[in-house]
Amino acid sequence: YLWIYGILGAVTGITNDAALSYYKIVAPHLISGLNIFNAATAIPMSLMIATVHKYGYRNILLVLPPMTAIFMALTCVTTNQIIIMIAYTISWTAIGVYDLMYPLMWTSYVPGKIRTKMFSVVMIVNLITQTICTFFGGKAVVWFFSLLQGTSYRDASIASGRPELMHGQVLANYTNAYRILLVITAAVTMLAFILALFIHDVPRDYRSEASEESTTPAQKAAMYKKLLNKRTIMWIVYIAGVQLGARLIAVYVPIYLNNYLHIPRDVSSSAIGVYDLMYPLM
Repeated sequence: YLWIYGILGAVTGITNDAALSYYKIVAPHLISGLNIFNAATAIPMSLMIATVHKYGYRNILLVLPPMTAIFMALTCVTTNQIIIMIAYTISWTAIGVYDLMYPLMWTSYVPGKIRTKMFSVVMIVNLITQTICTFFGGKAVVWFFSLLQGTSYRDASIASGRPELMHGQVLANYTNAYRILLVITAAVTMLAFILALFIHDVPRDYRSEASEESTTPAQKAAMYKKLLNKRTIMWIVYIAGVQLGARLIAVYVPIYLNNYLHIPRDVSSSAIGVYDLMYPLM
């Protein structure tokens, strides 16, 4: 799962940066309502995590990569905004589940003495791959754009700073440059599927040995009551605040830099990549 989460970090590096600029071009209504669509992903994510104790880690990890790849690729082969919105919601739901899966797996499989260290390691691996792909994602778009245009990389970079001025074949080439990157990203996601084939779990890894039927409603109520303590409530409030900023503000940063400040696509990705580098360092 450490390798799988590293791969998903690379995918996130593209989806949280270059992909949003692509959707700004092909599905502007998606971007204008991005907060609503991100909120919509929270419901199916919660439902999928709630089924872990029933289906196990492996089965869910085998479903997530095809979900991500198929629906991400679907956003590249259609211009129908409604289909793109639905595909975005499904693929981003699958990506988000990985962030919720590793705490459960680490609690099950990692010895208590090194658990805190391994929590840090898995996040560092994820953030480093995310930083690398964010840094080079915009450069890849510009490079593909220059090849399709038959121009120099420098000219393509300058043009990418003002996508609103593009028309006709130039805009088509610029859009196709994003599509090439996203299709490659979807293909890379399937590496996580191959790795998931090597995960072999047993029911006691993800389910209490005591049968659910033997747990009375009173016992379940007492179990949940233990969770309502000062530390867990503070943690929930903290995570809610972080997610509020991440989903309300951070998602628009790539679009703001590229479309409104007219910073070339490769330069804006580099800036965000350098910024992301602070996370693993911290």
